[in-house]
Amino acid sequence: MALSLYHLLLVPTRLLLKLSKLLEWLAMRSASYLAGAAYCLWVPWLVLTQGPCRAFRWRVRETPPPCLTDASYGEHRYLQLKSSRLHLHYVTAGQKEAQLMLCLHGFPQNWFALRYQLQEFKKQFQVVALDMRGYGGSDALRGKQHYQMEALLEDVHGVIQVLGIKDQKGFTKCILVGHDWGGAIAWEFAMNHPDMVEKLIIMNAIHSSILKEYIACHPCQLLRSSYVFMFQLQRLPELLLSLGDFQLLKDTLAGRKGGIQNPERFLTAQELETYIFGFSKSGALTPALDYYRNIFSRSPMQCKDMLVPMLVIWGGKDVYLEAGMIPFLEKYARKRCLVERIPEASHFVSEDQPDKVNQLIWSFLQDSD
Repeated sequence: MALSLYHLLLVPTRLLLKLSKLLEWLAMRSASYLAGAAYCLWVPWLVLTQGPCRAFRWRVRETPPPCLTDASYGEHRYLQLKSSRLHLHYVTAGQKEAQLMLCLHGFPQNWFALRYQLQEFKKQFQVVALDMRGYGGSDALRGKQHYQMEALLEDVHGVIQVLGIKDQKGFTKCILVGHDWGGAIAWEFAMNHPDMVEKLIIMNAIHSSILKEYIACHPCQLLRSSYVFMFQLQRLPELLLSLGDFQLLKDTLAGRKGGIQNPERFLTAQELETYIFGFSKSGALTPALDYYRNIFSRSPMQCKDMLVPMLVIWGGKDVYLEAGMIPFLEKYARKRCLVERIPEASHFVSEDQPDKVNQLIWSFLQDSD
């Protein structure tokens, strides 16, 4: 009797949970359609400025730009992960016997975004700039289920196991560096595997649950994140990003408002092509967008205490993430958390101000905890 009463009392709670999930789904879908409609308003402007022929045309790049294969940045290699059998492309510089510094890029980039770190830190580390799964020369599986956070974390785990060097105590620890999506993945990995990360370096990135917590208090962030909702739609994002020979991607990386702000580091036409090249192939945009399409597909992983010393580098002119969320990030740190702001830098801080970024990283790495 008592057990039956207990189950009966749980019915309203379960109904409320289901209703809450339904309302959340409806809100997400509504926001996605609104964002999609808003982005579609850009199309007439593109037609007016470029003409219909150029606006609705994009070309497939058959040959990579020279700087994407430039051996001066490092040696191009592939590894096969033991668990998934995936092949991942990476560029490495430095000594094999040195400690691993693993660098993870974000959207819409590839290993080339971390070229300045490859060149700088090869003096002391085995630096590896990875093409994340679905990007560049790495395998791209079909289906968004292959780009859930658990799979991405397993990739990082596998790379460290294959390329990392064991220390005197028998542990395989790396310096983990991440920007944008790479930063979110690096945060999640260090949080769950503190025994494999000696120090963590995050650049303009945030954990998904912290972002959700921040948005609840600061709804203006929703406008900055409108592209995330647009990416939830099928086919439309791929089409919009391809129009005008990938004009939206070019504007993201090199536009006056959101792109690199430092005149000395403006992307050349060839450097811009290093990012467009991979996306120009048929279906190549979908895997990168599937990272975003998994954000709402399940409950976000809860942010736990960070037990690894952490450096957060933040470009002050980021138009996608508000700097106000940094205090939300700091409260999870249980070891040293150093926040360094570069006010004049954009979201793409590692390319925008590489000298300052490298100096901050050196200072952080050389300090004892």
